[in-house]
Amino acid sequence: MIHSVARPHARSWRSTHLLLRRRSLLIMAVAIGLVVILWSSGYFAGVDWTTLFEAVGRTSYRLAIAYAIAVTLGVTLALLIGWSGITDAVFPFFDVLQNIPSFALIPLFIYFFGFTGQMIIFFAVSSIIWPILFAVLTSIKSAHTDLNDAATIFGAMGWKRMTTYLAPLSLPAILSGSIVGIAIGWEAVIGAEIITSVAGFGYFIKDASVTGISPAMIAGTFTILIIVFTVNRLVWAPLLADSARRYAE
Repeated sequence: MIHSVARPHARSWRSTHLLLRRRSLLIMAVAIGLVVILWSSGYFAGVDWTTLFEAVGRTSYRLAIAYAIAVTLGVTLALLIGWSGITDAVFPFFDVLQNIPSFALIPLFIYFFGFTGQMIIFFAVSSIIWPILFAVLTSIKSAHTDLNDAATIFGAMGWKRMTTYLAPLSLPAILSGSIVGIAIGWEAVIGAEIITSVAGFGYFIKDASVTGISPAMIAGTFTILIIVFTVNRLVWAPLLADSARRYAE
């Protein structure tokens, strides 16, 4: 009976995954086709590609550093809270903090770090950390009582409980929180670069759009879309597929 129920779920997941994959590939094929048409027509002839790629590189670097800091802090803090058993007590407090508009904090970050790349990184951390932290806290908070009891019975106590029970339990939540966090991180980094005029993709787009829609702005937009799509297909999609497959089976 269990296998007969599991198979339809597995087939349903595979068909849904295949449909989403085909749809995303179609959208990306259309985008690449437009780039090829515009390129062949000479539309991008005046674009300074070296400057564009340098700007994208700066932004991507800041996002990568911010994500690394955010995922380390967020997961560590969530595991410590889950291990200490105060999840219910701190949940409302963190909920209030995450609802503070992130861009309203930019003056505070500028005051401490100035108009620098470091300021943008730490500002992005303050945005990326919340979905990761809440995803892990929620997974720990909603863990079935039987799992908690089984971990206790098999000796998962003290620090061992964190490494052998809470951390593996939180892996799907870390993945889902990271996907949301990275999406927010792109917005945070690019938005901060636009506001502060610090060199990066945000400033590149800001400068390219001074006279309205320009070839440089269109080229920059397509470049970011291709990067985001590539990362999603090569990193997040395989991880999500593996996680969903395990759940379906």
